[in-house]
Amino acid sequence: METQIQDLEFLKRVNEVNYFFSCLESMYNFFDQKQSKVLKGKLDSPTYKYSDFLVILKSNSFLMLYNLIESTIRSFIQKIYDEITIQNLGYNDIRQELQKIWVNVSYDKLGYTTTNFDQHKKKAIEMIGFVINGEKISLTEKDINLSGNVDYNLIISLFKNHGLDIPTNHGSRVGAGLKEVKTKRNTIAHGNVSFIDSARDSSLLDLKVYKEEIIDYLKSLNSNVEEYISQQNYKYI
Repeated sequence: METQIQDLEFLKRVNEVNYFFSCLESMYNFFDQKQSKVLKGKLDSPTYKYSDFLVILKSNSFLMLYNLIESTIRSFIQKIYDEITIQNLGYNDIRQELQKIWVNVSYDKLGYTTTNFDQHKKKAIEMIGFVINGEKISLTEKDINLSGNVDYNLIISLFKNHGLDIPTNHGSRVGAGLKEVKTKRNTIAHGNVSFIDSARDSSLLDLKVYKEEIIDYLKSLNSNVEEYISQQNYKYI
């Protein structure tokens, strides 16, 4: 049931993105026609033109695409961690890559500014006891920091670190699209550039290509995650 809910959420986000792009393309087509003169006049101001409004919409498409990417990758990780929780798996039950993740997450909770040697020893003893006593692993997607950083390289690293297979039929094109979307999203979100300046040089055709390639890539990743879970590849090999 949980998997169905998350897949429906992915479908919902994909449909939202596709709807936005469809409306954006319709607006571009409309403004190319003579009957758009009245609306153009209403959108024009002493400072901006109707074309600036279209550029702002293109900038928003970067935000929507990045939201789709990060939320989807986050859901993949949550699916795996949910299975570990549901099956009450301990350290010795999960594959080595996930053991390493648990060790890193557990140790990182010490922090970096307030710890001393005794605290490190205490934490090590606590973790050893956790393993010996067969206590159950608890991980959440919050234990993996994704905020604003998801691109092709991070996805590859994340999948490898979880022992997941990586699709081999996608390469530099989708990688370039993921990088562009991440970069544009961050410059807009952090206020480094305006909405107009950010997307002024981005064509609608380029954006549509990014969208199609990214959605196709996310679907391939989803298939790999589903297979990983169905075959219980998160368990110790």
